[in-house]
Amino acid sequence: MALDFNEIKNNEAIELVNKYLAEQNNDKALSAVNKLLDRDPSNDQAWLYLGIVNRRIGKLDVAIKSFETATELNSTLIEAWGLLTITFLDKGKLEKAKEVMNTAAELNPNDEKIQFYRDNLIRVYEKFGPFF
Repeated sequence: MALDFNEIKNNEAIELVNKYLAEQNNDKALSAVNKLLDRDPSNDQAWLYLGIVNRRIGKLDVAIKSFETATELNSTLIEAWGLLTITFLDKGKLEKAKEVMNTAAELNPNDEKIQFYRDNLIRVYEKFGPFF
């Protein structure tokens, strides 16, 4: 099955956002991801990247909303669950972080990575502090 024009444009936009994130160019990444979301507000990967950019620039509440939207659109998006958990930990909300990991594990009972995150992510964060 061939990709349609919109899928090709979305894939190009995601590649561009990845490039800007790798270069630590948060302004350009934010601009590119917002353009993508204007065109396709149901793109779970774009919401994940919006969360990453906002987390990097210190807008943790916006990042949380973005990660939550990403997980609502795609409950198997492991990175969004992990970053949502870590962002809650950054805000000192341990119980909320545990709740997120439990929800992720319930929605993805056969995903070993999610189960590993649930069992270890918060414990490691508590012992060693922020690692993102």
